[in-house]
Amino acid sequence: EDKQRIFEKLQELTIDIKSLTATVNQEKQLQLLKKPVHVDGIITLKKPNMVRWDIVKPDKSIIAIDGEVMTVYHPDSKEAQVYDLLGNPTARYSMNFFVTIMGGSLDEIKKQFVVDILHNKDEIVLKLTPLSKMVSRYLSYIVINYDKTTGLPHEFEMNSPKGDKTVTRFSQVKINPEMKTEFFKIRLSDDVKITNLPEHSRCITE
Repeated sequence: EDKQRIFEKLQELTIDIKSLTATVNQEKQLQLLKKPVHVDGIITLKKPNMVRWDIVKPDKSIIAIDGEVMTVYHPDSKEAQVYDLLGNPTARYSMNFFVTIMGGSLDEIKKQFVVDILHNKDEIVLKLTPLSKMVSRYLSYIVINYDKTTGLPHEFEMNSPKGDKTVTRFSQVKINPEMKTEFFKIRLSDDVKITNLPEHSRCITE
């Protein structure tokens, strides 16, 4: 009952949010590397199922999801990967995760995770443990810090069974910016090499 009330409060705060953009600062602590990896960029979300992440550091890249296709584009190397969401569980899971966390109901989240509430006076903190055995191979749990005033998450902490940890922080959040659907579709020029040609070909024919 406490969980349900908390999620109802989050939904009340975010019900009028149709899109948002935010500065992203991410720190990856990987067991194979001696120093943390820092990733900076801007993320844009548009309901119901569109995500774009423009990464500027350490290397420029764009990850865009338009609800049907996920494109990962590396402009400096002129390379890209294009994934059909229907045929790629990892890409589909990534999209569903963001959509669910940004405005999903408790029932939807409970389909994917065991949900625990961590007490904090200034924030709503959730700990999500994946139900899927396949997902559990690379994800142990996620801790999400929600702002009590806006109902939006401002920090994610993802932990892996190998001891890797990724902390993602949102700042300079803008609510409901004007955002066209075309922004989430990357048009690749002819000189861009698609490094996963089989999936790309299937996505085009479908």
